Parts: sequence; C-alpha cells; structure tokens
Amino acid sequence: MEKPYQGRAIVEDNFEYLKITIPVKRNYISIIWICCWITFWVYFGASAFGELFNSPNEFGRVFMLLWIGGWALGGVMAVKTIIWLFWGKEIIEIGMGTFSINRKNDLFTREKVYDLNECREFRIREIDSESDRKFWFVFYYRNKEKGTIAFDYGMRNFCFGEDLYEPEAQYLLNVMKNKKVLTESQFK
Repeated sequence: MEKPYQGRAIVEDNFEYLKITIPVKRNYISIIWICCWITFWVYFGASAFGELFNSPNEFGRVFMLLWIGGWALGGVMAVKTIIWLFWGKEIIEIGMGTFSINRKNDLFTREKVYDLNECREFRIREIDSESDRKFWFVFYYRNKEKGTIAFDYGMRNFCFGEDLYEPEAQYLLNVMKNKKVLTESQFK
C-alpha cells in the first residue's frame, strides 16, 4: 500500500517567531545531467587553456580568452545549481514585525526581509505544472518567481515554497493563520 506523502516542510514554532524550513526537492535526473556536463566542461576547458597558450596569432588568444570567460561563467552556474540541488533549503521566518525569506546554500542570493504589516494576500499561486515547463525549463526559471505560495508587497508579488505540492502549501498557509503570525486580512 502506498504511504501518504508527509511533506518536506519543517515547522518550528517559537514564542517570538514561526520558522518554516523547506528543503529543496531533488531532481536526480538533473543532478546526473549536470554532473556529466561538468565532467565534459572540465575536459574541454582544459583543452581551451592549452589552445590559449599555444595559439599562433593574437586574435586566437583573444578569442580563446573570451571563450574561457564565458565557459567559466557556465561552470560557476552549474556548480551553483548542484550546490542548491544537494544542500539548498528555503528558510521562512515570520515574527516581530518582519517576514523573511532566505535561500540557504543558493549562491549569489541574499536574505529578503519584508515589513509584515505590508504583506498582503497570501495565497497559493497558480503555476504551470512541472510537465508543462519541461521543454522550456531554462526560460521558466529565468523569468518567473520560484514558489508555490505568493504574497503581495506594495505593487509587486513575491513567492516562496519552490515546488511544493498544493496541499502542503495550503497546510503552511493554515499554520501561519492558526499561529496568528498573520491576520485574516492578509489572506486572499
């Protein structure tokens, strides 16, 4: 018999704040693909370095230097993705007048802190299903906010809870409502 899914989110209720930790949803096919890609990346990068020092003309050296720069940027982004897929987690803390979202182990991101009184309309976000975005995944992740739960802050909306299933997202919204860290007027 199939066991019911218990969810990934870990909820800690302290007297001063509510802390929700959401470990990343691991996609093992992506992890294998990126690890293979990095293997080839290292091999061809080493070959490019050899060409850089053995190029017979100046144009070849300049071209290889630019190519290696772009190549290095791609490698950094791949390593960033691997670190996120293995050790990433979203940490949401609500309390003492602030609402913060921190993506731990996601390189080049910083903690976002919002005034809790200005956060409005917490809701489950209508998003494309994972199968709908498979082909266009590069553009999906580049152009959209990541997360199943959305809220408005001023004239913009923000999201958190990347790849949560809808029932788990609803559970987290109910926890926030029942613990009274958010008021009824802050929900849609």
